[in-house]
Amino acid sequence: MKLLDPFRFSIAETVHKILLGDDSNSSELPTIEEVASYIEIPPNSEMGDFALPCFRFSKALKKKPVEISQLFQQSAEIQANPWIAKAVCAGPFLNFFVDKTSMANWLLPKIDDGSYFDLLRSVSSDRGLSRVMIEFSQPNTHKELHIGHGRNMCLGDALVRLYRSCGFEVTAANYPGDEGTHIAKCLWYMGKEKLQPPEENRGQWLGEVYAKASRTLANATPAERKKFDEGVSEVLAAIESKTGPTFELWKETRQWSLDLFTAVYHWMDIEFDCYFYESELSDDSQKIVDEYLNKGVFIESDGAVGCDLNDDGLGFMMVRKSDGNTLYATKDLVLARRKFDQFNIERSIYVVASEQNLHFRQVFKTLERMGFDAGIKCFHLSYGHVRLPEGKMSSRDGTAVSFQQLREMIEEKLTEYLKKYDDWDGQRYQETMRQLCVGAIRYGMVSTDPAKDIVFRLDDWVSFEGSSGPYLMYSYARTQSILRKASEAGYEVSQECLELLTEDVEQELLNLMYQFNLTVKESCLNDKPSLLGHMLYDLCRCFNRFYNQQPILKAENSELLQARLSLASSFARVLHFGLNLLGIHPPGRM
Repeated sequence: MKLLDPFRFSIAETVHKILLGDDSNSSELPTIEEVASYIEIPPNSEMGDFALPCFRFSKALKKKPVEISQLFQQSAEIQANPWIAKAVCAGPFLNFFVDKTSMANWLLPKIDDGSYFDLLRSVSSDRGLSRVMIEFSQPNTHKELHIGHGRNMCLGDALVRLYRSCGFEVTAANYPGDEGTHIAKCLWYMGKEKLQPPEENRGQWLGEVYAKASRTLANATPAERKKFDEGVSEVLAAIESKTGPTFELWKETRQWSLDLFTAVYHWMDIEFDCYFYESELSDDSQKIVDEYLNKGVFIESDGAVGCDLNDDGLGFMMVRKSDGNTLYATKDLVLARRKFDQFNIERSIYVVASEQNLHFRQVFKTLERMGFDAGIKCFHLSYGHVRLPEGKMSSRDGTAVSFQQLREMIEEKLTEYLKKYDDWDGQRYQETMRQLCVGAIRYGMVSTDPAKDIVFRLDDWVSFEGSSGPYLMYSYARTQSILRKASEAGYEVSQECLELLTEDVEQELLNLMYQFNLTVKESCLNDKPSLLGHMLYDLCRCFNRFYNQQPILKAENSELLQARLSLASSFARVLHFGLNLLGIHPPGRM
């Protein structure tokens, strides 16, 4: 914490020194770290940069908070701290204004050489753990990737990037669902209708077939439904036999889906370190049920086997049905054991939608009952749905917006903006289009708190104004234009006259850049990329106010020009680093 917030700790060390010099009971004095934790950010920046609630020291000093505030404010130690511009009494609080020249001289050189971002690596050691596995995406084969899968991908990949930036050893894992009734429905319908796959986009085509199969089953008469269900069961049994033409068709069509997933991941710049497949866990699922039934952890109930979690208010978690088949939860138990045994991880994060909240509470508690520390080292990052303004989407009935449709809609909208760059070559145009489209999707997916639903509105996501990916990327491109023009005019970034950055908007921009590392830390440790998204938006708004209010290339003199140029350059580096943490790679020209 000290490395990421030296100004707060400088104030804390000064206050602690004052406390030690007082006649107070030293056994009741807080540590420097505790003093630092007391220091707050005032609700209004006009009140100061930091605020110290002095009632925290009333017991030790045997004084009223107002008296303590005055005592601290008048102390020689406060006056001598070079990072404190002034300290102002505000009733029981002592508000501190940071010396912005000291901040600029500390901050901007570190941003310029990259050492500022390297400070983040201290977060993992402060946390006391290093190896983390983040499981995300987990698409079902034989279904189409839809807009909801996009939120999972963007959240999971942002977490991977955040954790790695904070010094954690991260394993990015994927767990595709490649077996189950949904696949049998799809293959059954292919056979029933004697469908032939297209030459291209076969993975996407399978999703359309599944939706048609689901509608056919839903609309069938009772007599038809009985016959259809028998057909689906026959296909499912044939797949599970692992022999014969149906099993071979399963393998072939499964690969079509996996190829589709790989293409989307490549386009989105998402990589995984390992894959677990649901089909690979079936045999071990039966074994783990027998093992813990014999150990007395699982019990039989009406022919089924499960774990009684009623004492924890979680009911009965079934791990084997009365027909002898295991369940999805059973495989999650096997998978959890495999993760911890094979990868020696210290924390396991599951990025899965909110309808699985009870499922994971049961799984984690059952792991504890089984004697695994893994249970308390697991965390379910629950996230809300992506909805259309008119309501919820469903891949089963074909009302979901597919990921491909989402991409095409955004690209169509962005085409209007990129028309003015008709002098660009095709490769540059296509790469810029991809960067803008991916940025619009990623920011749209992570800028909302994970726990909340997203209402997808296309115009908001592609806007070059307001809280959107294109707005943030345009702000970055603007800085690159400024830096290019300055270079062409013979100016270089210089940090020799940073004391000239005295305007309110300049100092606000400095403050926000100083807070950047702290926001990354909070985003990581709270598993909320949305905190970083909001911060980057605030940072861009502040920079654009600075750009509009304070001329850079037409500053009053060359010294002020170079100081403002340094501020703009540092902003660009912070923004670029922050966008990369969200998986967004902004173009240098727009």
